[in-house]
Amino acid sequence: MWATPKDTGRPSTLDLKALTGKVDGEPAPVVAVRGPADDLIVLAVLDLTEDLALADAAKSSLVAAIGALPQRANVALLRAQDGLHVLADPTADRAAVSEAVSSLPISGKAGFLDTVEVAGRIADSMLTKAAVRVAVIYVTDSNIANYREDYTNPVINSSDQHDMSRYFPEGLIREKISKLATKLAVYAAPLFIVQVAYRSDRLNEAYQAGLLQLATASGGSSLFCRSRAEIPDAIASTFRSIAAHYSVLLQMPNRPQKVVQVQLDADGYALTYRNRFVIQR
Repeated sequence: MWATPKDTGRPSTLDLKALTGKVDGEPAPVVAVRGPADDLIVLAVLDLTEDLALADAAKSSLVAAIGALPQRANVALLRAQDGLHVLADPTADRAAVSEAVSSLPISGKAGFLDTVEVAGRIADSMLTKAAVRVAVIYVTDSNIANYREDYTNPVINSSDQHDMSRYFPEGLIREKISKLATKLAVYAAPLFIVQVAYRSDRLNEAYQAGLLQLATASGGSSLFCRSRAEIPDAIASTFRSIAAHYSVLLQMPNRPQKVVQVQLDADGYALTYRNRFVIQR
C-alpha cells in the first residue's frame, strides 16, 4: 500500500490509528502497519541474458538504487537462470551486494516465468514469519523466444484452416501467465518488474502484457524501457516505490471466503493498494 497526504498539514507517514479496514464489506481491525520507517527486505532477482550494453546499464543502475535505500533495508540478490540461485543473502552491506551485481555473468536463457512463483513463495514466507516489509523486484531483459520452453505456439496443422494456433499464436503465453497468476494470487508480497528491453513483436507484446498483469495483481508495478537511457530512472523510481510502501495486517473474519475484497481508508490520505486476495486453506 502507498499513502499520499491530501494536504500539506498531514504527516508524510501514517500510523495504525489513522487506518481502517474492511474485508468483504465487514469491519476488519487493523492489527499492524509497517511503513517507510520500518525494516524492509528486498529480493532483487536478475534475469539478464542478452544485450551486454543494456545489462551493464541495468547492473550499474541497480547498484546505485540499492545504495540509495534507507539503512533499515536489507537486500538479497538472486539470479533467475537455470532455477533461482542466491548470490547474496539478505544484508545491509551495500558493498557486498554491489560486488555480487557487478560480477554477474550475462548468459543463459530467460528465467522469469520459471522462477517468479518460487520468488513469491520465499518472499511470502519472510513476510509471515518476521515483522518486516518484503518486496520482490525482477530486473530483466527477457525475450519470450529465449526461454527453454517453446512459447511460440507453432501451427500444428498447416493444412487445417480450423487450427486455432494459426490465429492465436500467443495462446501458450497467455496460458502460462494465467497459471502463474493463480499461483501468485495467494502471496501477499508485492512484485515489481523492470523490463529493460521492450520488444514490439506480437509474441513479446503478449508476454509483456502478462508481466504487467502479474505485477499489478500483486500490488506492485512494472516498467518497460524502450531505450538504454530510460533504464536508470526506471530502476531508481521502482526502488523508491518499494522503499515507500506499507505492509498492513488485518484481522480476518472467522470464516473468510476463498477470495476476499479488502477496503482501506485513512482520513486525509489517498491510498493505493491491492484489494483482492486469495486465502490459502
